[in-house]
Amino acid sequence: MSSVSTSSLLHRLQIGLSCPTKLALGLGLALVGAVTAPELRAHMVNPATAEAAPDQVIVVPNSGGVTTVRANNPTITRQKVQIYRGISSASAGSKQLSMNRIVLPPGMKGLRHRHNGSETVIYIMEGQSRTLIGLNGEIVVDNKAGDFIFIPPGVWHQPTNVSKKAVIAIEARSDADDQKNVQLAPNQ
Repeated sequence: MSSVSTSSLLHRLQIGLSCPTKLALGLGLALVGAVTAPELRAHMVNPATAEAAPDQVIVVPNSGGVTTVRANNPTITRQKVQIYRGISSASAGSKQLSMNRIVLPPGMKGLRHRHNGSETVIYIMEGQSRTLIGLNGEIVVDNKAGDFIFIPPGVWHQPTNVSKKAVIAIEARSDADDQKNVQLAPNQ
């Protein structure tokens, strides 16, 4: 293995930030057999029609079930939270997990609810959120971009956006049907 100076490595990383292929080649990594997709952003909109691109589910041939979900159209859940449906039993044949992208517009508040029998992990990518914990929302937890949140099964919680921009988060749940075990709080 050849020796690479720190300044040389930093230079290669700086070049790589604008081009992943240059980064891989600059670090001496091979791109043999790599499958690449054109650069796309989440929530793609067709510029000609101003409509969102259709959701796509792509099952990779001969992969044993590896599946890509491209969610471009939001769904409003029972708990009144806007999500882009990702991995679930319905979309990818998952048996134990679901994962979605959450988008909470400024000032948006979901309904207080709990997930019976399943753990939830949320990673906040952008914005600042407040979660009210307990049947009556008696505990307040503030989170910001970069925070991971763990919610045990059966814990009442209510997500709210307390920032002036959208909160964007990724949620993963130990339930392949993310809505099946949702129970809404009686007093909303």
